[in-house]
Amino acid sequence: MPDRFPHAQAVLMEAETELMDLDPRPFSPQAFRFLKTKISDYTRSLITESGRVAKRRRGDLISAAHVEHASEYLLSATKGRWSRHVGTLGGIFLGASMSNFLGMTSTGQYNAVGVTISASLAVLGAFGIAWHIGREA
Repeated sequence: MPDRFPHAQAVLMEAETELMDLDPRPFSPQAFRFLKTKISDYTRSLITESGRVAKRRRGDLISAAHVEHASEYLLSATKGRWSRHVGTLGGIFLGASMSNFLGMTSTGQYNAVGVTISASLAVLGAFGIAWHIGREA
């Protein structure tokens, strides 16, 4: 990104300079240093991801839309990671239960253990998918 967007480093330096001028009064010294570190990290990530978005869209410049898309991606990537995993596992469990039920139905061989395990997988899978959908909305 630095060779393609040479001003990105200057923007980062300007943002870090602005952080130096902030009033640290509501924070303890340690908390204020931590805050500045987190803001710098996010700024770096936003600049890098904005460059990636612009590159994917074959842009010569990083536009406001690229920055907005990058910001949404960075915020949603941290927020929804567990939700996506739970939804994926839910889909796997639901699919496994449907496969088991279909296998039992096609062979006509039902047993209590198979039905119990399949029903449990179906309930867990449906719950995982529903939880994922609820968290994404």
